[in-house]
Amino acid sequence: MTGIEKWIDSHQEMFVGVAADIWEYAETGYKEVQSSARMVHVLKEFGFRVQEGVGEAPTAFVAEYGSEKPVIGLMAEYDALPNLSQKLDTKPNPLIPGANGHGCGHNLLGTASLAAAIAVKEAIERGEIHGTIRLYGTPAEELLTGKVYMAKQGVFNDLDIALGWHPEGVNAVFETSTSAMRSAKFHFKGVTAHAASDPFNGRSALDAVELMNISANYLREHVLPGVKIHYATIVSDLVPNIVPDKASVWYFVRGNNSDVVEQVYQRLVHCANGAAEMTETSYDIEFLGGCSDYMPNRVLNKALWDEMNKIAVPKFSAEEHEFARLVGLYSEENGKRFRESLESAYGVDAHQGDICEYLAPMSDMKAKSTISGSLDIGDVSRIVPTAQFTAVCQGYSCSSHGWQCTSFSRSNIGMQGMIYAAKVLGNMSARLMNDPELILEAKQEFRKKTGGVPYKSPLPDHWKPEV
Repeated sequence: MTGIEKWIDSHQEMFVGVAADIWEYAETGYKEVQSSARMVHVLKEFGFRVQEGVGEAPTAFVAEYGSEKPVIGLMAEYDALPNLSQKLDTKPNPLIPGANGHGCGHNLLGTASLAAAIAVKEAIERGEIHGTIRLYGTPAEELLTGKVYMAKQGVFNDLDIALGWHPEGVNAVFETSTSAMRSAKFHFKGVTAHAASDPFNGRSALDAVELMNISANYLREHVLPGVKIHYATIVSDLVPNIVPDKASVWYFVRGNNSDVVEQVYQRLVHCANGAAEMTETSYDIEFLGGCSDYMPNRVLNKALWDEMNKIAVPKFSAEEHEFARLVGLYSEENGKRFRESLESAYGVDAHQGDICEYLAPMSDMKAKSTISGSLDIGDVSRIVPTAQFTAVCQGYSCSSHGWQCTSFSRSNIGMQGMIYAAKVLGNMSARLMNDPELILEAKQEFRKKTGGVPYKSPLPDHWKPEV
């Protein structure tokens, strides 16, 4: 057992307390005031230099210890999701009906990164390793803009390596690419009129929205494989006998890379132009954000798997397996698909027990695949070589972004996964500080994949987070 692992074990109770507090706060994106303050307080107690309110985002911070190269960055998230309040229970049971909840486990994610950063700092102080450890407090991951906005500020530019992780139902290196994304609302404005006596004087904003949606649906035939276009019409207080002068629609565009997504997004703008022209209405675009596709680094992934393999993965008690089984009764279909996906990708037996208790092998299939979801760490991976992994904090049958995940995120299962993740992050950071050749190889792969093309933010120059 390394000195980093021993230090984390000896301070485990403190970090479980931090994760539990953040779970209680359950604050959504850019509103994580108590959550970020809780982490900053601990960091300052341990002697970190902390810059708060990075880039005009009050809940973003950068904490640093050390002054030498290399500089290793760890990502911390701590935002919750709306309407996912849940007690620590095996059945749906809101703590506060309608309130927020940690249905993606970010109370665990941020705290494991916090623990790892401090453990590495202690190792630097003991003279075991040399370098700088930096913890990034990245808000609003669920809005897919926190790291993107920080990237636009240049806060990752001087990193040598970035590391991240996420709670999941399997212990594995995250080898897949993710989808790039753009998010925008189109607000149409028309002219009201009585729908019976003088509809000819009206110009319907709702007609414009519906025509835009129709044209966007026809666009689906003419985009590259892997592109996803999804939308939600936003109207309120409409009645049939009034031609509406206001209506909006919210679009997400996803694709395999930022160039493809930008091209499709611009075609979507043409759809809006056509709808406005046909209805004699006008519109404004509220660009909500976007993120780049995640670019895995195979060199780092292999080293990360080695470090994961050196630490015993958590084994769970009969009571914990029963807890996972009972929670999983509410998402059995999700669990079935998840188990099948693990067996297909990794060649493992995922049908034994209710919680994963093994480390999945590296997977060529995963390394060649792109998932349809998006992560804002994609923008970090376009600036600096980046690796991430998943650690078991929930049962096989768990609905992410559901009450089940909120319950797991406060359970012993979640806390054990968090401690395992902290040890992996800490040991990997230490290895990087002791192995300049590994960093050099990772950077060579990074330069080859990017072709020397500099990072371009998907956010427009005027974009700022809504706080």
